[in-house]
Amino acid sequence: MLFSAHAALAAIDLVIGGMAAARRDGDGAGAAGRGSGIGQRWLRALLGPEAESRSTRAASRTALIVVHTVTALTRLMDVLPAFLGDGRVRLLFTVIDGSPFSTGADEFLADLGARVIPWEHAVTHRFDLAVAAGRSGPLHKIRAPLMVIPHGAGYNKFKQETGNRKQETGNRKQVYGFAPDQLLHEGRLVPRAVVLSHAEQFARLSRSCPEALPAAVVGGDPCFDRILASRHRRREFRGALGVDPGQKLVVLTSTWGRGSLLARAAELPARLLAELPVDEYRVVAAIHPNVWDWHGALEVRGWLAEAARAGLAVLPPREGWRAALVAADLAIGDHGSVGVYAAAIDRPVLLAAGDPAELDPAGSTARLLALAPTLRPAFPLRRQVDDAISGHTSGRYAELAAGTFALPGESLATLRRLLYGLLDLPEPATPARARALDPPTADGAPPTAVWVTTTVLSPAAEPAMGPAAEPAAASAAVAVHRRPAVADVPWYVDPPGTDRHLAVDIADTDPRLLESADVLLRGVATPGYPAAEWTADVLTDHPGCRLAADVTIPGRLALRPRGGPVLEFRHLPPTPAASVLASAAYAWIADGRPLAGLVDAGVEIRLGSRLLRIRGAAPSDDATPSNDAKAGTRTA
Repeated sequence: MLFSAHAALAAIDLVIGGMAAARRDGDGAGAAGRGSGIGQRWLRALLGPEAESRSTRAASRTALIVVHTVTALTRLMDVLPAFLGDGRVRLLFTVIDGSPFSTGADEFLADLGARVIPWEHAVTHRFDLAVAAGRSGPLHKIRAPLMVIPHGAGYNKFKQETGNRKQETGNRKQVYGFAPDQLLHEGRLVPRAVVLSHAEQFARLSRSCPEALPAAVVGGDPCFDRILASRHRRREFRGALGVDPGQKLVVLTSTWGRGSLLARAAELPARLLAELPVDEYRVVAAIHPNVWDWHGALEVRGWLAEAARAGLAVLPPREGWRAALVAADLAIGDHGSVGVYAAAIDRPVLLAAGDPAELDPAGSTARLLALAPTLRPAFPLRRQVDDAISGHTSGRYAELAAGTFALPGESLATLRRLLYGLLDLPEPATPARARALDPPTADGAPPTAVWVTTTVLSPAAEPAMGPAAEPAAASAAVAVHRRPAVADVPWYVDPPGTDRHLAVDIADTDPRLLESADVLLRGVATPGYPAAEWTADVLTDHPGCRLAADVTIPGRLALRPRGGPVLEFRHLPPTPAASVLASAAYAWIADGRPLAGLVDAGVEIRLGSRLLRIRGAAPSDDATPSNDAKAGTRTA
């Protein structure tokens, strides 16, 4: 079977999402950047006269892809589909010398299986084309027609002084990408083509570096086009991120540097998770690749550890943030480009940080800071989140989007036309179109310890979710609200008329929570340790526990109150977590009602805007597999 361009694109997306297989030693495909150890003989073969005789397909042109950072490489990967499948063009990659955030780029290229040559060798050979998504470093050394593209939502931030985090403080601040020292070398214009995402940038480029105007061309934004091409997959993306029906998805995003959300609102991730009920919200974090590259994954995950224990899901640095925006109900961010992309697809935006001093006032990010509401940390967060979602007016950011992204849906075709013009080749016959993104992946799990407030209500009138004919009318309803137990909310007060208890999965690693639990749950069955034995043992080992709950199969739960027998229940639908059912049963007991009374009548559970139903499941009601048979089954 032929390896198609579509298959190649799918493979690239898989790697970008962080799911690629580990790098194979000795395959010759992943020697990345300056520390690759590529032999001189291999380089001579690759770049010298021998290359043509050894190639399986005879390429008439060679393009050099110049990589600065992971962010820059992800933008370049949105452009490279212009070449895929065209055997006339050979692609070589190099990591530019002097980039402070290049470590992740080296690893990324290795995972892609890209053919990489060291920078010091790249600048000694001639190429037919070079493409870069950054402006820093000695680009003037490249011996090829150079095309430069944006690596954000247009051109927004001021250029920084070399070697520190301060902005340039001369008579005039320079916009990164438009600064004369990034575009000119000894008075000569370095790039052959300077791609703008919108025509408004001509005026700003003219003010900064008029010598570059002849090379400027509007090419749109291929990154934005891929987001647009993915909007029909919103429900699929929400499911991939673990968003249940009725839940709201909040995407928390931080750029890098001292003005970012992680720098100025470091406590926000944990606090947001603490204040938002577990079953009504899902929170996903998108952290700028430069943060991961500079600090390392160990340190970044340490910053987010408390929030992660409370249920925060963290997207991989290479990809996922765009699909998360498609899926989102709200984006909370700072002065990075992600907020602009969120606004451009009509998502509500809340600003939790941002440094206007870093931004060109005429850029799209500065305009977003002036338009979007600001999160007020001195006030409870849930109401602000809900108000931002419910108060959002569709089209609020339409003018911002129209003034930032030209040629929507046509960027790749426009850029391919430019690229092949520089290569002096006719374009391939196949159309160039932006592809939809793949479903995102995120690292994170629901909290294993939750504070639960409950209220026993009169019977609910609404129909429960699930098959209409399943249970008869329930004898009562229980309202359940769950919050992570690993984070405190200083001003949180339980609503009047509610009871609070602590529900903990036996897999939780905090002994204090396990000893304090009112409800203990086993979400993963243990071979040879059936529910009747486990529930009895856990109540003996934890004298403060009043109810033990054990998942038998998804949608079924064995419950044993202290001093009582084991009873089995089923819940419809089989999600969300079985601990919700256990907490509803606990509320029933705490209200002075016998658990056995639920076997026939059942109970309805109000979980935010959702309505669930549970009822008893007698041993003869379906063939219930034993825990031994279902070992390894996880909580629904």
